Amino acid sequence: MNIFNSLRIYAGKWNEKEVNAFSQEEIDSISKAEVVESQYGLSVCFYLKAGGQAYIPLDQNASASLGDTIDLSKAKVVTLSKAGEDDIYRVRI
Repeated sequence: MNIFNSLRIYAGKWNEKEVNAFSQEEIDSISKAEVVESQYGLSVCFYLKAGGQAYIPLDQNASASLGDTIDLSKAKVVTLSKAGEDDIYRVRI
């Protein structure tokens, strides 16, 4: 038995786990998606038709600028994983 197989691993690298298109249901629930500044750099602010906002940071290679409106039919959600951490999401344009 290797003791390290049962321990939490730190300082690993984030790896791309999945890349998915936004579903029609997700697209239909958004009135607007706009690039804004956030604590993570640039993020997409999703203005929900039901009220409120949700934020997902942009992928580091995204080709969008502050204030851009995002066409969700062309954007993708990237799921990143890392040992010992919860999955995180990024928007790829």
